[in-house]
Amino acid sequence: MKASPQSQILLFFTTDPDAVVGRILRFRAAFMQSGEQFDFALVSFMHNAQTAVQQKMVGGIEIPHYVYGPDAVDTLRYPSKGSKKPFKLIPGNCDLIPILFWKSHPEYQHVWVMEDDVEYTGDPAQLFADLAGKDDDLLATHVTQCIDDWLYAKNFRSPGVDLAADAKWLTFFPFYRVSRHALATVDRSYLDGWDGHHEMTWPTILRRAECSIVDIGGQGAHVAHENINRHYIGLPGNTFEKHGSFGTMQIRLRPGKQKNVLWHPVKTPKAWVKQKTKRTLSILKWKYLQLVRRRV
Repeated sequence: MKASPQSQILLFFTTDPDAVVGRILRFRAAFMQSGEQFDFALVSFMHNAQTAVQQKMVGGIEIPHYVYGPDAVDTLRYPSKGSKKPFKLIPGNCDLIPILFWKSHPEYQHVWVMEDDVEYTGDPAQLFADLAGKDDDLLATHVTQCIDDWLYAKNFRSPGVDLAADAKWLTFFPFYRVSRHALATVDRSYLDGWDGHHEMTWPTILRRAECSIVDIGGQGAHVAHENINRHYIGLPGNTFEKHGSFGTMQIRLRPGKQKNVLWHPVKTPKAWVKQKTKRTLSILKWKYLQLVRRRV
């Protein structure tokens, strides 16, 4: 894969390509319609794998598949971010995979990332065409200032930098587009020792560096008027609870019926059972922590 300086690539983040063949082919075909400078690849992280680039046959089409293992994470040499052993991608380290890809492919102007449980009820080519015309450093969802009781806020570290409460931000990342300038900015901060869940580190780092961040839809306080519910449906004033079409609170087997909308998470039946159990336990943990805090 050889890119020009103006190229863009969609990284389809998947743990099991064979389970989502139809989704891969649909989004690949739509993204490639944007022009010759648009590429597509599969990316995966496997805790017991050696990093390698493979060619994956999907529906008769050969697609580059970048498989990353812990050995690749070690090459980043961040003093804190991702350094805990054994390395775990979840929670909060999924950003290291696109960073690794960018380091080996710095020629891409923008890197798009889509997780394999994202769906779109409409023509995804139109979605990509609409967003590709924007020059901002980060296009994402659920952009909001950090809330005090967010579960992973305690993991955030910005050594040597004293940040006010209103300088800390949150963003949701199952589908996003990031510029190479923004990736380089995040990389420098991680090398300086910044750490935490990427839903907090990325928007906080980029806001501080005066990079432009756009919420592509929903009804949050930081959504431009022309983008309100444009690409995903949100509920007004729900901070980072992520209700609506694109969040974590409702795990679906199929997307909703409203057209031209992003949906997440939309799971295969096997993954639906696993994720439903995991989400239930996560909610119970959050409620327990809230109860403990009230008693203190």
